[in-house]
Amino acid sequence: MTAHKRNKKRLEWMYDVADVSSGYDYWFYKLLNYCLGIYKYTGLPKSLPGREILMNLLMTGHAVIFQNKNELVTTKTVLYDFDMYYRPTKATYGNVRIFSRQLKLGEDAEVVYLNRIEGNVLTNQAVDSGLRSFILRYARQLADIESTANIYAVNMRMASFPCASDDITKEQVENFYKKIALGEKAVIMDNMILEMFRNVEVANRITNDTLNDILIARDKVLANFFQDIGIKYRQEQKKAQLTEDEVEADEQILVIDVEQMREVQQEGFDRVNDMFGTDIRVQINPIYDRKTYTGGAKDDSKSDTISD
Repeated sequence: MTAHKRNKKRLEWMYDVADVSSGYDYWFYKLLNYCLGIYKYTGLPKSLPGREILMNLLMTGHAVIFQNKNELVTTKTVLYDFDMYYRPTKATYGNVRIFSRQLKLGEDAEVVYLNRIEGNVLTNQAVDSGLRSFILRYARQLADIESTANIYAVNMRMASFPCASDDITKEQVENFYKKIALGEKAVIMDNMILEMFRNVEVANRITNDTLNDILIARDKVLANFFQDIGIKYRQEQKKAQLTEDEVEADEQILVIDVEQMREVQQEGFDRVNDMFGTDIRVQINPIYDRKTYTGGAKDDSKSDTISD
């Protein structure tokens, strides 16, 4: 195997931080994992895991609770058959373990919503009433920023970009830069190659300050995400340095109102409790409650805070 092929193979096996698609997936699941810790449920039967309820709420904006073989369960459902106020009256699902079924809300099942949008805005047009779009926006921003930072970090290792005039020169120069990308020392031994390409200077456009600014932007986007879901994360100023009005304003600037979402969920669970004789309650995880928690976000996110 030639050196060119060996380096190409090694790079293929390495995680490409510059790939926006890979970074997008990484951040989507990492941020989703944080959101799965916002609420705690009590009074749930063993057949009804809190994680499944919250996953449905986050991804679809609703969770339909119904009985299957005398056990309460939930699964991904589609709401339809709207009334005069465009509120759904029926739900349907397809699950390979419990097959498929049509449910009549209020008779066979009850629906729990995540927020007051409830899946529609004055019409029967479906809208994202969960947090899927919210998470996707942040995931894309973070993926773009980290891709840019990675490209800058690699480009800082060289002062210019080469322009080759034939395929042989192109292959050997590519191998040279693959070694550079791997952090290895590289040497071009054929003097003829030096005559077949030219350099475009780029060093004056790449500085340590530029890379630092990109990383600061990444941290600010991540801090905004945590603030939006209720976590006090990496505040740049201590509260002692802020006025009382500024502190109160900071408490109110939330894109995601976790307390309102708790209230809406509990309204739904009250209907479930009335229909099935349960006593399900939803609470905000203290870590996500800005009124009671004073610590910072941990970077090793875990979703084990959901009670089943």
